[in-house]
Amino acid sequence: MKSHAQALLPDERYRIIMIDDPDTGLRPITFEDHYEMVARLGLQTAVPEVIERLYGRALHALLYGWFDYELMVVACGQALATLEFSLKTRLGAPAAKMGGLKPRLDHAVKRGLLSAPTPSAWGDEHALALIRNEIAHGSDHVYAPNMAEVVFDRCRSLITELYSPTAGPEA
Repeated sequence: MKSHAQALLPDERYRIIMIDDPDTGLRPITFEDHYEMVARLGLQTAVPEVIERLYGRALHALLYGWFDYELMVVACGQALATLEFSLKTRLGAPAAKMGGLKPRLDHAVKRGLLSAPTPSAWGDEHALALIRNEIAHGSDHVYAPNMAEVVFDRCRSLITELYSPTAGPEA
């Protein structure tokens, strides 16, 4: 645990992270940069209050990761738990019996609530299930802010799609 005097100082690992600023070139990341990244990851669509609250919890953990880099893992875990809770809520009773994130993602695709996963440089949306399992079952991995940003972006996109007006019928 950090000392009282160190508690509100940025985690030292941020000293090596640089931003390519179009005006000034490479420079160290600031809290303002970190805050803006977190703010960009907010939900942009109407979701049930409980989903908004749970996702907000994840965003706050990500924000406070500025002070303790290890909170990036906690933040990603909460974002993934919010995605899984969103799927359970939206899919209803059938999802309650399913074990894990991947079967719920697959079922949401079959029901037309989510589009089929698309490959990207780091895998498809179902790669989130692997990350979720790693966090849930214990790991010593620490996620860099850019990795956390990718996890949050994918969770946010899927939650948004689940609750979009064009999503399939209610459970």
